[in-house]
Amino acid sequence: MTISLEVRRAPDLKAYFFRRRIYLYRIWGQVEFREPRGWSQTHLAIVDTGAPYSVIPAFLWKTLAMEPLFKTPLQGIAPGRRATVDALLARVSGRIRDTKNRTRAFPIYAMLATSDHVPLILGWSGLLDRSKLVVDAPRNKAWLEF
Repeated sequence: MTISLEVRRAPDLKAYFFRRRIYLYRIWGQVEFREPRGWSQTHLAIVDTGAPYSVIPAFLWKTLAMEPLFKTPLQGIAPGRRATVDALLARVSGRIRDTKNRTRAFPIYAMLATSDHVPLILGWSGLLDRSKLVVDAPRNKAWLEF
């Protein structure tokens, strides 16, 4: 099964300040999470190959069915060099979708942030370690193969 992802390009505003035209690219996917009585609505998430775990902001994870594992600081996502966000590593259930297909439920290991000021990120453990990520950068296309 193939799930289409979205590639978005945006100008780097810091580079623009120095009169340089440089673009930043992000890959986005649609995800749903298991709740005690069904599934959440669909949420747009960053697909991040540099993230060992997924990251879920507080407003979203409080309604999810989950298996809490342990508390741990979330680093590298909050503003500031030494800034951290308190988080709980947990196992949640999710599925990825596009306009045509939807995967079966699978376990995702996620950092459940205590803050709403973090993006929804899909990382390696649970998603990228069980699928093939294909990126066709010249055509601004990406997809997951399961």
